[in-house]
Amino acid sequence: MAAVGGVARATVERRPVTDRPPGLLGNAVRASVAGFSTLLLAVLLVIAGRLLGEEEYGKFSFALALVMIFETVIDFGLKEITTREVARDRRAAQALVSQTFGLKLALSAVASAGLLVAANLLRPEPEVRLVCYVLGAASILRSYLLTLRYTLQGIERFGLDGIVVGVDRLLLLVIGVGALVGGFGVIGLAVAFVGARVISLSVACALAVLQIGPFRPAFDGARWLELQRRALPFGAFVAVLYLYSYADTVMLGVIRGDEETGLYNAAYRVYEGLANVGHVLQTVLIPRLSRYSATSRTGHAQLARRGLLAGGLLALPTAAAGYVLAGPVVILLFGQDYGTAGGVLQLLAAGLVVVFPLCVLHGVALSVGAGGWLLRTAVIGCVFNVGLNLVLIPRFGMQGAAAATVAGEALSVMVLAWGLRRWLWPISGPGAPPPQ
Repeated sequence: MAAVGGVARATVERRPVTDRPPGLLGNAVRASVAGFSTLLLAVLLVIAGRLLGEEEYGKFSFALALVMIFETVIDFGLKEITTREVARDRRAAQALVSQTFGLKLALSAVASAGLLVAANLLRPEPEVRLVCYVLGAASILRSYLLTLRYTLQGIERFGLDGIVVGVDRLLLLVIGVGALVGGFGVIGLAVAFVGARVISLSVACALAVLQIGPFRPAFDGARWLELQRRALPFGAFVAVLYLYSYADTVMLGVIRGDEETGLYNAAYRVYEGLANVGHVLQTVLIPRLSRYSATSRTGHAQLARRGLLAGGLLALPTAAAGYVLAGPVVILLFGQDYGTAGGVLQLLAAGLVVVFPLCVLHGVALSVGAGGWLLRTAVIGCVFNVGLNLVLIPRFGMQGAAAATVAGEALSVMVLAWGLRRWLWPISGPGAPPPQ
């Protein structure tokens, strides 16, 4: 396969490395563009909920949740390693992306086989199975897209990352709505995801070439093993985290049916949109925290504590607004038929108080390579969450799933804060000027 951008090899001029990184405030603004471009995806899912109805929307939500769980196998910590390593040494970006692209071909085959088995075991309906397969193809493309996005984040090119996300979400919205309005149903919507991801991945490749130079999939077994070894703790963490995040939807689909799954996911999509504020903060902090982790323990701790404070201050008004406006917002977005999902959103909104600080703690752990604590936290939270769901969903349905989600997040933030205490409040370390 020819290198991406290979025809322009002689003319590509990489952006020079500078000693002074961009300001955090500017990065936050640029990252917000990427973060809030995800609202376009939320708009698509809102329209899907309205046009498909609760039952068909529940089928799509089930398939999407199942696919997201298996997508972790394709990446398995590689994007987190990419951000950290590129932030520390930009010159490593080209080789790292090449090896990651090659490795993901093998991992995609494993994930696809697992998805095929799971879809056939969990759902007898041919239509639901087909949606799972098509969305699985889209998830492979998305995983490659994320590699390039995290590379751009690692070199703090948040503006370019925003362009990639904006193009991706806009394409999903336009093509997805076209499929829905055209009457192609859940299968057409799934195909729209594949088409949009093909185009957005092409755009991401073109932008990445301008920053790091041309690249192509590399097939070096020794490098693959080393890369996956370093990514393993983060991959295990993300796999458990995705299982934790989407197990409730899968369990609702199996235990309570598609209609209640659709109602729950209407509330959950709004919750994800609100939680995106915390993810923007995490995205901005990770590259800078990674730099400080290698140069200044004191500076790293100062920035981490500032991030936690910012997360807490942002969480309170966001959670309050989500709780008060839950009912009207769900009805406004999805229609009167989804009105009962307002109570679910109120429960989920209360959990934002711990979700924002948890996002910051995830960034701190990634920056110092504390994959062990990330994994412990995710496993504890996942086991606790799944156990609660098994108890609460049969009796309380979607309200029980929401309560289990909030309880799991609260436990997770306590466990991870304890595990990272020596990085948040170091006893001693080299002095450094306060981070910008």
